[in-house]
Amino acid sequence: MQTPNPPRMPRRSWPYAITVILVLALQEGWDEASVIKLAVVLLVLLALINSSTNNNDNDK
Repeated sequence: MQTPNPPRMPRRSWPYAITVILVLALQEGWDEASVIKLAVVLLVLLALINSSTNNNDNDK
């Protein structure tokens, strides 16, 4: 009989994805103000997703 694998925490790759998006924006010639605005929007979106995920986990 096989023993089940213990549940693992999902891998968080959000910081890497946001960093890549911001670096690509800079390489494409976006001005600093636009990159800062993009960073703020991405971080707020990430916070909303995380809070939604945490709320759903607490409901179970």
